Amino acid sequence: MEPYLKILHTVSDTVSRTLDVEEILKTALEALTHVTGYEIASLHLLAADGVTLELRADRGLSAEMREVNRLLTMGEGIIGGVAATGITTVVRDVMGSPDLLPSAQAIVRRDGIRGFVCVRIHARGRTLGTLSLGRQTEDPFDEGQVALLEATAQQIAIALGNARLSSELVHAEKLSAVGELASGVAHEINNPLTTILGLAQLMLGRPDVPLPVRERIALIADEASRAAAIVQNLLMFARHYPPERRPCSLIDAVHRVVALKGYQLEQDKIRVTLDLADCPTVWADENQIQQVLLNLVQNAHQAMARRSGERQLTVRLRPRDGRVAIEVLDTGPGIPLQLLSRIFDPFFTTKPPGEGTGLGLSVSYGIVGQHGGRLYAENRPEGGATFVVELPAGEQG
Repeated sequence: MEPYLKILHTVSDTVSRTLDVEEILKTALEALTHVTGYEIASLHLLAADGVTLELRADRGLSAEMREVNRLLTMGEGIIGGVAATGITTVVRDVMGSPDLLPSAQAIVRRDGIRGFVCVRIHARGRTLGTLSLGRQTEDPFDEGQVALLEATAQQIAIALGNARLSSELVHAEKLSAVGELASGVAHEINNPLTTILGLAQLMLGRPDVPLPVRERIALIADEASRAAAIVQNLLMFARHYPPERRPCSLIDAVHRVVALKGYQLEQDKIRVTLDLADCPTVWADENQIQQVLLNLVQNAHQAMARRSGERQLTVRLRPRDGRVAIEVLDTGPGIPLQLLSRIFDPFFTTKPPGEGTGLGLSVSYGIVGQHGGRLYAENRPEGGATFVVELPAGEQG
């Protein structure tokens, strides 16, 4: 019990100090290897695609072993098998295991890895990743050691959940404060903008206005219209109208949004793949959900249009633990890690000047939250970004 309490205290203390998931994982692994004294440890988390296991922390792995373990596939090899089945696996001699990946055999032999144990990290029946320990002797892991690893994995799952929840609460507070400010600012700006735009349009309607002056007035009208659009986004962001919910098919919503953007995507040579599984309906405001999807598809489009190479937009629809998940995947540049936690902040944007107001994702985040769902983003291992919308399945209870 004492070793577990040491690990529990270390991980809990880290969560209280930071919301950085990477630091939580690193600290948990360091505490585990320090307490147990085992030479090798690795921690994988399941990526947004639900198939790929990403190595997020390790201790004692050689550079070659780290590269082999960097990306694994659910259901393949010892670690992938544990992630898929949830069954704790204890191996006395790794080299004799039929599940050892061929790519790892020579490295395992060279590094002298013998004993190995792997457990699943999970919460609410959903696999989050795996936690593994290895050592250079064939001494079997006893029941107490396996129980310690499983308990540590459970504590890591709790820590990850707490970190994500805390991050979402902080973001919600930001949105509320900025929303109140935005509402006041938008109303103050709207009246003079309406006057400027109206006068500019009246001037453009006069035939006696010289061409050079007309061009300048047209520029004023265009800029006033753009500012008015920003004000409308501000008002939409600040107002919290209750959604008009009814049974909604997300498959239909996806098809409508892709059809709406189809011509522009084709013009920029972006291939579109739809991977839409049969899902239950959701109790949602269909127009608001379509607005969220349109924002996400528009962002993916702009991210890919700014760079050369493959341009592939993929929209997936999957049932997931009593929810329906929509994933929008692109092959753009991805999101810089230092900016990943800020992309839903109001007025924050990674787009060039003039291409966005930084409100689209904030508005989308608020809409999804009002529906009792969750919106988050991740980088894809192969490059690009994934935005995921999770909404509660079923009709009104």
